[in-house]
Amino acid sequence: GEYGKMVNGEGWLENGIKCELEVVEMKYWKHGDRYAVPVRPSPNLPNDHAIQLYPFTCLFEGTVLSLGRGTVNPFELVGHPDLKSFEFTFTPVGINGMAKHPLLENQVCHGLDLRQAPVPERLDLSYLIQLYQAFPDKDKFFISYFEKLAGTDELRKMIRAGKSEEEIRASWQADLDHFKKIRAKYLIYP
Repeated sequence: GEYGKMVNGEGWLENGIKCELEVVEMKYWKHGDRYAVPVRPSPNLPNDHAIQLYPFTCLFEGTVLSLGRGTVNPFELVGHPDLKSFEFTFTPVGINGMAKHPLLENQVCHGLDLRQAPVPERLDLSYLIQLYQAFPDKDKFFISYFEKLAGTDELRKMIRAGKSEEEIRASWQADLDHFKKIRAKYLIYP
């Protein structure tokens, strides 16, 4: 509701279009409260943990790595056959209703098991940076879709340049501060 009000209020839709919008406010809810969705938003987001990891694991869809599609734990496993220095392995296979022909199908992928990983309070770039640094052919790690997911090519460039997660975050701060000023007008919840 807050975001919808902001899109209308800031005129972000093409040609000044405004959505007909009625926001029904929730009682007792506040920012930071966890919410478990009653219905899976995608066949490849099978549980609340995968859904909560999605804001950062989805960035791997802009790489050559498997996100565990073709397993029962998509978005909780990340790997590639060439990451042989990682002990954890999984093998994507076709699964009807989830991933008929997943990326790296029938190939043993080495990588990370995030099934027990804590859900971060903010976007976590550490796994993306770690796997990029470990990937043997860095020129092939990112695919063109990465820019669509990240919004620009800046994140890719910073990772390739060896910037730390803290340096990358610092580069966002001015834009985040500007966004928070705009957003303040539309907040409904504490």
